[in-house]
Amino acid sequence: MYALAAVVAALGIYLIARKKGNGNKQKNKFNASNSRFIILAGSENGTTMRLATSVYEHLLAGGQSAFLTSLNNYQAFPEAEHLLVLTSTYGSGEAPMSAKRFLELLPTIPQTQKIKFSVMAFGSHNYPDFCRYGFDVHLALSKQEWAVPFVEIHTIDDKSPEQSDLFISTWFQQTGLPKMALPEYLTRAPLGLKPMTVIARSEATGTDGAFSVRLKTKASFTSGDLLAIYPANDYRERQYSIGKIDNEIQLSIKLHPDGFGSGYMHRLQPGDVIQARIVGNYDFYFPTFVPKVIMIANGTGISPFLGMIAQNKGKIETHLYCGFRGADSFSLYESQVNQFKENGILSGLHVAYSREGNKQYVKDLLERDAAFIADSLANEAVLMLCGSLAMQKDVMEFLDALCKEKHGKSISHYESHGQVLLDCY
Repeated sequence: MYALAAVVAALGIYLIARKKGNGNKQKNKFNASNSRFIILAGSENGTTMRLATSVYEHLLAGGQSAFLTSLNNYQAFPEAEHLLVLTSTYGSGEAPMSAKRFLELLPTIPQTQKIKFSVMAFGSHNYPDFCRYGFDVHLALSKQEWAVPFVEIHTIDDKSPEQSDLFISTWFQQTGLPKMALPEYLTRAPLGLKPMTVIARSEATGTDGAFSVRLKTKASFTSGDLLAIYPANDYRERQYSIGKIDNEIQLSIKLHPDGFGSGYMHRLQPGDVIQARIVGNYDFYFPTFVPKVIMIANGTGISPFLGMIAQNKGKIETHLYCGFRGADSFSLYESQVNQFKENGILSGLHVAYSREGNKQYVKDLLERDAAFIADSLANEAVLMLCGSLAMQKDVMEFLDALCKEKHGKSISHYESHGQVLLDCY
């Protein structure tokens, strides 16, 4: 029974991933075999694809033959003269969902003629691997015999309209085509934002500056989705993982010095109304019809898990491993978690403090319970990670070594079967 249920759950995750990763809702007027301009987009949440679509439509309006698709759909382009890549970087310098296969596909499908290529890379200087995937794509293309550099790679920090306009203007100028005006949506907050009322906001803890916010909204959402806010009511967006508690949005946020998003959220008072939107995070929903769920979080990454546990009406065996700097950080969530245990919707709680007591990290807890973790994965459990990218890297390396040692399979085996779900930042 569990085997069949796991297959169904994995298939559902796989189909969602295919839809999210391969999606190209744009109906092309021309096809890949008869287009002069090829536009390949690597997009995680849709923003990059929107700009790629604008460029595509401008080319069509100018009488050009153009074809738009995701980087994952790279193929032969026998009449192409220009290849334009627009891609974001996700996580720790990684490919976004719609581009994860491109670097593997590229050397296997050589083009038969010279094609001029240009890369526009999106990222944020808030992360150490700024636009790394864009640079990876540029380097990989540079190594292809058929690929000719056209416009030098441009990096776009935090969706900067000025930087975007510079690249677009340069590219159209070099092609000899009429310039495209920067789409208005790149210079302002998106339309259709929903009002959300602040119900409560805690003070930031002294150890790591974490605080919680509760919001009421009529918008549809569930635990694992993302809340997108626009603190300056312009193009700059910040996203936070959602926990759904009593039909309210619960957020856990770390207050950064001069933080653009966290500072804005920390200044909110009960009764304030903000304008925001829900971003569906379909690859990170609480799984159903599985024998066991193991949740791993550090810091504010606990937020979506609190909502998922609260929604665990079927009382699926669920274990929460979480790490904090100190007990006052965990105090934000302690009463909720204890109530979950009393209600029987949380089976196991394991907490590590890195600055107090035994001074452990969440990985230390996993090492302690290594046999339990490995055997659970081997018996079709689902493991979920949410928190910092540094934590993800350490935990995934540990899990990979553990799974190979215990059962002769890498952690990627379980990822490919929908048993490892990640949402780290």
